[in-house]
Amino acid sequence: MKKAYLFYDGECPFCNQYAKFKELRKCIDIELLDARKNLLWKEINPNLQLDDGIILLLCKDSKILQGVEAIAYLDNICTFKGLIFKIQKFIFSNKLTGICVYSILKFLRKIALFFKYIFKKLKNKS
Repeated sequence: MKKAYLFYDGECPFCNQYAKFKELRKCIDIELLDARKNLLWKEINPNLQLDDGIILLLCKDSKILQGVEAIAYLDNICTFKGLIFKIQKFIFSNKLTGICVYSILKFLRKIALFFKYIFKKLKNKS
């Protein structure tokens, strides 16, 4: 059994990029799952909403982290190289800053999903 499961929105381009991040697998025994295709997270806790952010299930502790808490947890246990990841770690190490930045990212996600939906509709019309 894996030590953790990360459920992400497979429709979201930002979430997909984060899930493809190879270094995650180097620091934790994790399985990355598209939350739209695998609904195990809903069975574990029906109150969870995918729109609230990625969902991290820690098997050892039977703990569920979502959104900012999930990112902050992964940033704390992983050592990522590069300026972008140092900035990410700095942002999510402060709860208030993390919440603000994550809220902006969720808003951008909604915009990206909206445009993805519009382009899909336009493509189907042609």
